[in-house]
Formats: sequence, structure tokens, C-alpha cells
Amino acid sequence: MVNMRNIRKSVFSLLIIVMALALAACSSGNGGNSTSTPGNTPNGTKTETPNAEKKLKIGFTVANLANTYFVDLSEGVKTRAQELGYTVTVHDGKGDAANQVSAVENFITQKMDVIVISPVDEKALEPAVKEAKKANIVVISSNQNIVGSDAFLTVPEHGYGSAIGEVAGKWIAEKLNGEAEVAIIDFPELKSIIERADGIREAIIKHAPNAKIVANQSANTVEKGMKAMETILQAHPNVKVVAAVNDAGALGVYEVVKAAKKDTPDFFIGGLDATQEALQKIKEDTIYRATIDIDPNGMGKQIVDTAVKVMQDGPIAEPIAVNMKTVTIDNAADFIKE
Repeated sequence: MVNMRNIRKSVFSLLIIVMALALAACSSGNGGNSTSTPGNTPNGTKTETPNAEKKLKIGFTVANLANTYFVDLSEGVKTRAQELGYTVTVHDGKGDAANQVSAVENFITQKMDVIVISPVDEKALEPAVKEAKKANIVVISSNQNIVGSDAFLTVPEHGYGSAIGEVAGKWIAEKLNGEAEVAIIDFPELKSIIERADGIREAIIKHAPNAKIVANQSANTVEKGMKAMETILQAHPNVKVVAAVNDAGALGVYEVVKAAKKDTPDFFIGGLDATQEALQKIKEDTIYRATIDIDPNGMGKQIVDTAVKVMQDGPIAEPIAVNMKTVTIDNAADFIKE
């Protein structure tokens, strides 16, 4: 005989199991509206968070690779990108804003994930940056800020100039009895560099008020620095101190002073950027006396890390300043790469 009590007990247990399964399905699915998968927001919009599988493509246009500072900067970008498994395309702007605009347009067409720009003319790049942003590409500005960028890495320009101006002014006070004819190698073609040159002048006069700034010449490459110094020496053969807004221009000055046999023990040349060639000359106790280190290679690595941070957390509003260190014969060896 069939035991009806046992049948009813089995049916009741089966119903409980079915109900439990149904509740579990409801709580995990929830209509597909309350949870989001990695890489997506609840409304379905994709984020740009990089991960181990995401191999970022970075396009970097630099102002001018004839300037050794930008060579070191781009090397830093490439090194850090390689460490992270990313690819980098470096473009030489060659001092031409239109050239850089075309490069950014090409980067957009190539569907870069990140575009980094060290601009020749930040205003000229604004429309191109807008187009990049429309394409959901992260844009990082370096050295000069372009409106619309997601982050901006910079050197405090006036302070940067002041740093080498301080060394030059103290040299005049200590080695030249507070009096000297001074030449400034500036580069007013870039708005931000005007502040840098102002910092140089003000710091020199602060420490050597009797010094006379007799010449200002524009140069940002070795070749231009040579031409500038040739012009200066023709008009002012007694110049004893030259301070430049970068090492590239100062290295050109160095060559001309050496060729003119004016490289006396009291002559001073100083630059900015701490390029390897400048550092070597400082270490060898030449008339190239000082530079200011902002570690362009390290800054290049910082650019890549900043791009990753932006992709993870969003734009960074405040400028990101880089550190500065004065380099003379006393510590030049610490900065030279073996």
C-alpha cells in the first residue's frame, strides 16, 4: 500500500527547494540594473581604466627634438611605457605649431588612447585638443598648458629661471667683485619662457646689483646658441657671464666662447635642464659652471604615470609641479648616467 504521508512530505520538500532556487535567481539578477561589470558604469558607458590586458597606445608630440631636453623627456616616456607594456609614437614638432597640429590629428585618426603634447604654441593646439577629447582620448600637457587637457605637468617657470640666476649672481659677487657684463640667452617666442628669463634677470640683480645686463638673444638649440653668442661677442667682447633658459642654448654659447679663446677661469656659463652633455662639462670644471636639474627623463616617466592615473580617476585640475636641484661641480657626478 502506498504511504500517502510520505508522498505529501516529499512533495512539500520539493516545493521548498524550487522556491529557494527562484529567490536566489531574483536576488542575483535584479533585472540587470543595479550592478555593472568591470569597465562599465551603471548606464552602460565604458570607462578607460587600464589593466593588465589593456595595452595603451600613446602619441607624444614634442616641441623640438633638436633640444636635448626634449630628447631626454621623450626617452623617459618611452622607458616607462615599455615597462608597462604600452606603445609610444614620438613626433618631432621641429618648432612648428602647425606641424604639431597635424601630428595630433594623425594621433586621433590612429585611435591613440593617450596624446601627450609639449607644445610650441599652446593656443594653436587648443582646437586639436578639443577634437581629441571628442574622440574620448586622454590629453596630457607638458611644459605649457593647453586648455582642455586632462592634466598638466610643469616647471614653475619664474622659479626655474631664478634658480640659475641665483648661481650666476653669486658668481659675480664672489668671483668678479660684484661687477660684470652679463648676457641672457632667452626664448620669448614661448610665452612661458618669458617668465623664466625674468627670473634669471631678477635673481642676478638681487645678488649683484652692479652687474650690467648688456645683451638678450633668443636661442633654444645649440646652433642658435652659437649664432647668438657670436652676435653678443661682436657687440660686447667683455661679457663674462652668460645665463641661458636651457642647456641647449648654453652649450652653443660654450662652443663659441671656447673658439674665441675667452674661456678664462672667471668666465661663467649656466643653463637649465641638466642634460648629460652639460653635466659632463660641469664635472670637468670647464667654464660651464651650473645647470638646474628637473630630471626630464624622470618627468617623462611621470607623464606616463599621470596618464594612467587620469584614465583611472579622471582629470587632474591642479598643475603638477616637478622638483628642481642646482647642479655645480660639487655634485655633478651624482647626476651623470653611467
